[in-house]
Amino acid sequence: MTTDAQGSVSSDQTLAHDWSQHGYVVVPKLLPASTTQRLRDIAEDTLGQWRHCRAETGEPGGGDEATSMRHLNHPGYHRSDPATLAAVLSGCAHPRILQVAGALLEDEPLFRCTSLFFNPVSNSRDGNWHRDSQFHCPDEDDERKIIADGGGVGRSIQLQIALVPSDDVEVVPGSHVRWDTDAEYAIRRADEGRNNTSPDMPGAKRVDLEPGDAVAFNPMGLHRGRYHTDRLRRTLMLTYTSASHPRFDYFSNQPWFDDIDYLAGVSDATRGFFSRFVEQYGPQWRTPESD
Repeated sequence: MTTDAQGSVSSDQTLAHDWSQHGYVVVPKLLPASTTQRLRDIAEDTLGQWRHCRAETGEPGGGDEATSMRHLNHPGYHRSDPATLAAVLSGCAHPRILQVAGALLEDEPLFRCTSLFFNPVSNSRDGNWHRDSQFHCPDEDDERKIIADGGGVGRSIQLQIALVPSDDVEVVPGSHVRWDTDAEYAIRRADEGRNNTSPDMPGAKRVDLEPGDAVAFNPMGLHRGRYHTDRLRRTLMLTYTSASHPRFDYFSNQPWFDDIDYLAGVSDATRGFFSRFVEQYGPQWRTPESD
């Protein structure tokens, strides 16, 4: 995927075509260098806070082997400098990002979650090859049906933006709309997943990103990450769903949006983008069942 001389992302038609065919797209220079650096500084500070005290629980966020955290937009990480929260929210609603998300979803993008992937302090490892469908459908026949029905194409995207140089994401192009081959299955699911970190996945492609570049992939396709102590990784993942296919769960359960001052400091456009998120999910997180 390329950008033009003015830095605009490729045409919506090109993005949609490549997404449909391959299940992933790479968008170089999706964010300007200044925005990328700002988000990296914020992510670094947020990660340090999370390790010490996860804002949602008041407990340490993860041990030395941790590789991901959620909800960088929780207000608990931004009390000493509210401008950092506004910067994160503005990044989620950045016009270039929403252009890409809208083109891939072929619908209005609905915010879902912020995540940060990072290298562990100890225990280097390659991640498990997986499809996100296997977590929603432990029963293999149910998962087969989801993939046969299109793998959720057009329903959600995981947009990973490199904050430092990274080649830690691997995908198998085209796997989002078909079931595993025998060789793929032997790695992903056979023998209770004993071989799911194998480096021998057929057709695997490692994605090389510079800061500000992004890869979006359909989470129903075969993919994995890499987590090594000696390879700095700081990847901001923004997840969006199609407005016509919302999904309420831990990721979208964000009641802090109800704070009257939560969106202070953002533009009217950013406020409007998140108002749709609150309208969709607010009634659910305000019920006792969402506690």
